[in-house]
Amino acid sequence: MNGHVSWSFRFLLIAAIAAVLAGCAVAPTPQVVEKVIEITPTPQPVKLVVLTHWGEESLLKPMQAKLDEYMKLNPHVTIEYQTVTFDQLLTKITTARAAGISPDVYHFYNLWLPEFVKGGMLAVPPDEIIADIKANYSLGSVEAVTYAGQIWGYPTEINTYQLIYNKKLFKEAGFENPPETLDELREMACRMKKVDEAGKVTQAGFIVIPGWDSGVVHPFVSLLWSNGGEYLSADGTKALFNSPEGLAVLQLYMDMIRDQCIDLGLSMGDFTSGKGAMIIMANWWRATLQSTFADGYENVGVAPIPHGPNAQSVTLQYNWLYGVDNGSKHRDEAWKLVRWLNTPAQKGAASPVGDFLTSALGAIPSRLSDQQALADRLADPFLKAFLDSTAVARPEPVVPGGQEVKTTLQTEIEAAWYGKKPPEQALADAAEEANRILAEKQ
Repeated sequence: MNGHVSWSFRFLLIAAIAAVLAGCAVAPTPQVVEKVIEITPTPQPVKLVVLTHWGEESLLKPMQAKLDEYMKLNPHVTIEYQTVTFDQLLTKITTARAAGISPDVYHFYNLWLPEFVKGGMLAVPPDEIIADIKANYSLGSVEAVTYAGQIWGYPTEINTYQLIYNKKLFKEAGFENPPETLDELREMACRMKKVDEAGKVTQAGFIVIPGWDSGVVHPFVSLLWSNGGEYLSADGTKALFNSPEGLAVLQLYMDMIRDQCIDLGLSMGDFTSGKGAMIIMANWWRATLQSTFADGYENVGVAPIPHGPNAQSVTLQYNWLYGVDNGSKHRDEAWKLVRWLNTPAQKGAASPVGDFLTSALGAIPSRLSDQQALADRLADPFLKAFLDSTAVARPEPVVPGGQEVKTTLQTEIEAAWYGKKPPEQALADAAEEANRILAEKQ
């Protein structure tokens, strides 16, 4: 009996084990699926050097705040913000490049484009930036940053020249409106001059700005064009400013200097202190006038450039742009920064540069969406007059040798102002040298 049970038990046990083993054999083997974890590489630390001429305290802080915001959004980027005065900017750029320590990003005057391009100093913008510029800027602004068929950077500020006058002095002189013609400019300037018993001019009717190429040449060219003359030939190969129209403008200056309606000892600062009735200047001067004009900003008037007979008021326009150095080790990061500075964060908002230009500087932003988003600021009577002047503005010719031609003309105009040469000789000498420069640079 025990043997029978034992065998039966053994049989059942073996059967059970077999069943378990069989069951184990058919059970699916769990598959181990490895989870793929995507790891975003940590951006490498980058240092960018940005160079501009916005170094005044009132301009430096607002722009530094924009750059601080970018660094907060992009913690791997450190920005060193360098500034110099305008008259030092070109030298700073060229000497830094020669020394191999170029900034990554420049903000520069478009008249320098030909020499910068010829020297291989500028990086070509990425395609998406070129597309953005073509889509969101006026044709004039696009052309202002284009040379040799290539766009070289983001257009920033637009500057034109207008006649700025002291309303308080006009009222005291009995004038209700600013001059519209060159003859009226001379007549009114001379009626508003004041000379003391010693023969010293205590109040000039018209202020000029010797010692600064743009301060001399840009107002002269605006008056020249408004008198029906030309600065250079259409192809930029020949000087035309020594025409009868150009000589008439220089003679206008000479007559006012002779009659003490202009005093060469008075300059821009004397206009802000109330010692000058009129001056021809650009819109970027607004911030200074707002903070320092002795007779109150509400007494600053703006009018079109006075014109000659059978001519219309025309003004000179010049532009600035942000570009990237071709030798930058971080060109992609540099372009990202430049694009961020010039792009609205959201639809209907202003770009960081647009906000800076209209709040701190008083300049006109080039980006069309900035002009719309900041329409309330641009409605300021001072800025509106300059914005309206863009309808009759002509761009400063951007040609090889353009800066040298400008400096030459400044030198010769001042030679006439200070009595070193007759006006006709001064313009003839300037034209001869300009033609030599233009031929050499072709």
